[in-house]
Amino acid sequence: MLLTVALLAIYTTYGWLVGTVERSWPLLAGAVVSAVACVGIALLRPWARYLVYLLTIGFLAKLADSIYWGVRSGYYGLQFQSPQETVLSLLPSSALAILSLICCSLVHRYFKARRTAP
Repeated sequence: MLLTVALLAIYTTYGWLVGTVERSWPLLAGAVVSAVACVGIALLRPWARYLVYLLTIGFLAKLADSIYWGVRSGYYGLQFQSPQETVLSLLPSSALAILSLICCSLVHRYFKARRTAP
């Protein structure tokens, strides 16, 4: 759970900073949802898990959308010399996606175990 709270705190800070600089309301909204989820998970509130799931789904959807439009526009073909370079450029985003899924799993397992405990 500590990993989830830490990542939510980092996303809150990053989302807020970038959202204010770029004047992006989706990033600011994501930062607010992330802040609420961070506090909720830190306090072990069961409702907060749904915010973690929502943030993960949103992140994965936005990542997939960015990759789709990058491929469709020819960005990867122009920016990178080989498919290996393209894959390497996507590793940081892939690592964040995997971390997001791990956090979902941790939250799910914790609250599932709590629900079945007497």
